[in-house]
Amino acid sequence: MNAPAQPVIAPSDDHRWAAGGWLVALAAALILYAFTMAPDLVWHDAGYYQWEAARLNLVRPGEAVRVHPFFVLLAHGLGQLGIWNYAKAASVASAIGTALTVANVWLAVWLLVRRVGPAGIGALACMLAHTIWQQGVQPQTYGWLNAALSGMIVAAIAYARTDRLRYLVLAFFVAGVGLSIHLMSQLGLAVIGVWTLVRVVRGRAPAWILPAGAGLWVFGATLFWYVAWLEYERCGSVAATAESAFLGGWGAAVFNVQGLPRMLGRSLLMLGMNFPTPVVLLGLYAIGRSRRLLVASPIAVVLAGLLAVYFLFGFRYRVPNQNFFFTPVYMVLSIYIGLGVQAAGWAGRRGVLAVLAALALAVIPAYWAMAQAARAMKINLRQSGPTHEVPYRDFYAYYLMPWQNAQTGPRRFAEEVLASLPLNAVILPDTTTSPPLKCLHDVEGRRLDVLIADPYDAKFDSSLQRYWQGGPELLAQLARDGRRVFVASDQPAYIPAWVARDGRLEPFGLVWEVKPAAKEGGP
Repeated sequence: MNAPAQPVIAPSDDHRWAAGGWLVALAAALILYAFTMAPDLVWHDAGYYQWEAARLNLVRPGEAVRVHPFFVLLAHGLGQLGIWNYAKAASVASAIGTALTVANVWLAVWLLVRRVGPAGIGALACMLAHTIWQQGVQPQTYGWLNAALSGMIVAAIAYARTDRLRYLVLAFFVAGVGLSIHLMSQLGLAVIGVWTLVRVVRGRAPAWILPAGAGLWVFGATLFWYVAWLEYERCGSVAATAESAFLGGWGAAVFNVQGLPRMLGRSLLMLGMNFPTPVVLLGLYAIGRSRRLLVASPIAVVLAGLLAVYFLFGFRYRVPNQNFFFTPVYMVLSIYIGLGVQAAGWAGRRGVLAVLAALALAVIPAYWAMAQAARAMKINLRQSGPTHEVPYRDFYAYYLMPWQNAQTGPRRFAEEVLASLPLNAVILPDTTTSPPLKCLHDVEGRRLDVLIADPYDAKFDSSLQRYWQGGPELLAQLARDGRRVFVASDQPAYIPAWVARDGRLEPFGLVWEVKPAAKEGGP
């Protein structure tokens, strides 16, 4: 193994600088995310995590891959403290994981170059990257995904610099924990695993490291195996369990190879949205010079491999929230930004570092300006279909400004809707508006006479499928039972197909009541 590069800081001070800088980066990120965190209930997938964490639900029939047990257990545990409600606890859990990611970026750069300035700029770029910030202030699993991935990187760097095998074994254990956080963490395991195998073949690492690493990986993923066992108990099929645990209903998206030129263009736009600052050029510069910059460290190939693998996965992953799956790319790119400061020879130039910090902070007004410009030009941010309008949600602020501290609309919407519905009503909300309704109903015990059934429920609960597969007969039956039916949108993409086909909508406060379609020739 090549000798590590000579550190700028005395070896005796290594641990003090490493721990101190890591803690400062962690505290800075936690403070930012605490002040910009969603205060309560939220929309869409993030809201589902609040709902799942409050109920400590670890079962998703047919979609065990989306359980994410580490996050659910952590958020539930934080909710048990009694400091905040379960909704806020889930956001706090996300903030902790994202802040750990920022701190690990600082440590990764520092371990590679032993300079505080480059490490600080890299951590600052990561902390303020749009989607990373946005996921750090409302419940999402990706902050912890990146915490695990960055932890694997730090462990691999420590091994590359010291040749101490305990760090490499630690990387495999963290990868196992990552499996219980989010399946995408295993792309990082694949890169580090291949790198380790090559080192074993070349005689640079002992062969026993492979079974030892595999054993610790299995142990670290205990929560994942438990969720898989619950799914097996439900369905009784090994094949169905494997599909549920590793693909769910997303196989077509995972293996998608269609429309790649357009998706590549969208991916580059997402990159620009996350780093609307010249500081990103330092990352691109470091990528070009990484072999020379890290010539004394075998970690160069690991960083390059992680960047390439995660970009290739993300840019062709055809899902509505595609931008979320680029956060590992943004995290690794932030490490390169720190390395770029070193490569440019600016590590010890305080004036230049101050300018770079100011340029990194300039993304904050840039995000605000992007939201205003998109609103003025009425840009449709959706891949297809019209913009989804939701009461008490500023569409452009919600998607283009990462801070979520003003997100009070979900609770207001849910409380007003539930208060307005008649006795024994049935409401069929879309997956954007459903989570706050279900949190109030299932977690806080509001309006238990109301039946809430969304597409998520219909997939997993056969007794609720009829509400999304029904028609005029269903309306007639519910009318005989004294139950009125409502939907939370008047857009065809967000209501049951039979409503648009066989019914008509009448405004009812913030929602719409489903009425039988008028007969031809009738009044």
